[in-house]
Amino acid sequence: MSSSENRDKLIRIASRLFRSKGYDGVGLKEILVAAELPKGSLYYHFPGGKVELADAATRWAGDWVARMLGQCFNVATSFEEGGMKACEALAAAAEHNNSVPACPVVSILQAAPSEPALRKTAEEIYDTWTAGLVGQAKRFGIADPQQSALSLHMRLQGAWILAYAQQSGAPFHHLATELRQTLPR
Repeated sequence: MSSSENRDKLIRIASRLFRSKGYDGVGLKEILVAAELPKGSLYYHFPGGKVELADAATRWAGDWVARMLGQCFNVATSFEEGGMKACEALAAAAEHNNSVPACPVVSILQAAPSEPALRKTAEEIYDTWTAGLVGQAKRFGIADPQQSALSLHMRLQGAWILAYAQQSGAPFHHLATELRQTLPR
């Protein structure tokens, strides 16, 4: 396996573990065992250790969410339909895996008081998601794109937290139904 492949493997596995157990619930040894890599691999790719790996893993997963949102909105005919499609995509991903992982950002936020760099990572990723939604709201001619984007972001985040707690895609389906009811008939 190449050095680049090892780095990617560490990021993917760390993301999965952080999202299922939280930042403080995962040790570096567990990540290395799951990745089947020696300790030197981790520090070669992430000299800053767990914080640097968590940053990279969260940005990787955050990029996936941003791309997924973009894809959902790009095939939608309205802002509400884009939000509905995002809910459906998140529910489908959860149901495909038979478990709902935590939002990648939420999974590192509990460490933010002791790791301020992770709070900055969280803010940047959330800002990116909201900015993407603002762009979509503008594209659809929404009167107050910032407010609409922020409101949808908060609703999606709330649905994700409930879905994680319930280990069910039902909160995403519920929000999709609410958004569907606002579509023009």
